[in-house]
Amino acid sequence: MTQRQTQEERSRQTQARVMQATLVCVLEKGIRATSTVDVARQAGVSRGALIHHYPTKEALMQAALEDLLAREVDSVRDMAEAVRSGQMDFNRLLEALHEHFKGDLFMVTLEYLTAARTDDAILSVLEPLAATFNRNLEAIWDQLVSSTEHSSRENRVALNATLCMMRGMGAQSIWRDDPDLYRDMLVFWKQTLLDSGFTTGGSHNEVHDGDQVHTP
Repeated sequence: MTQRQTQEERSRQTQARVMQATLVCVLEKGIRATSTVDVARQAGVSRGALIHHYPTKEALMQAALEDLLAREVDSVRDMAEAVRSGQMDFNRLLEALHEHFKGDLFMVTLEYLTAARTDDAILSVLEPLAATFNRNLEAIWDQLVSSTEHSSRENRVALNATLCMMRGMGAQSIWRDDPDLYRDMLVFWKQTLLDSGFTTGGSHNEVHDGDQVHTP
């Protein structure tokens, strides 16, 4: 006999549907054009149920972005652990990050960035969440590339340079479909990190370029 769901379980499921629906609407319509009515319809819940959990559009947008970034941190943490355990090399990590930054994650966050430029309410939502997201990534990266050769600040600069490159490629992919160029850029950046001593040793140092593999 199937046990009846508790109110708390139903509430969590409703919130999960609303979070996913919010991201879908933001991706399809943009933040400004997305309304709570749109999100409720997409989630298959009443507007009253949505408002019960998220009384304002700003609260809804904040919760959706917070949920998205938290899941992304978990994903990056898993990838970093795969690198440390030898299941993934550093090159594959960069390729995976590139996939993330040209996908829905980046496009949704780009909507927040664009809106925040002229909307103080969205900016107030974005700033603390982005700061937390960056701190989490910096902590993961610092553990991944930790060595006596580099200071924490140098590690931070290397990570943020990597993220800026990924975001730039993600933005450029909107209007320029050139996978060969992006692959070559990843090869170049992997070599730059390798030459600077930010990658681990052994088989993790392979740089893949098409069908060839160069081991420095």
